[in-house]
Amino acid sequence: MLSPGTYLKLRRQAAGLSIEDVAAMVHTAPRLGEIDRCGWIARLESDVAALSPDVIAALSDAFRFSRRVLIQLIDARSYGDAIDQPQICIICGCSNQDPCVEERDNSCCDWSTPDSCTACAPAPTASPTPPANKEA
Repeated sequence: MLSPGTYLKLRRQAAGLSIEDVAAMVHTAPRLGEIDRCGWIARLESDVAALSPDVIAALSDAFRFSRRVLIQLIDARSYGDAIDQPQICIICGCSNQDPCVEERDNSCCDWSTPDSCTACAPAPTASPTPPANKEA
């Protein structure tokens, strides 16, 4: 099971953002310096700092992720197997709620394996049939 912090880290990385980039975009109350914000984000991604509704809102302004998936992961961590867990790509963190979108044609990724999407691990193609041996 993916942790809430790992999910946020994968989504941040999929957005092409560093911790420093996100720290520059989020505002905290009380106001923290950029170094402290970087440490705070690292603690969030390590599941050490709490994810309150205000924190989730601040992060969602900085990069794209599914609040529904994040809440499901938080609930699953608290309640264990009693909660249905979302299908999440272990490479980029996308899910059915926030799939990868191909800019070229606005198509969404699908599932290549149970834990990786087609954008990260393309579905295996059938190997071509070898030519028949024609001996006469």
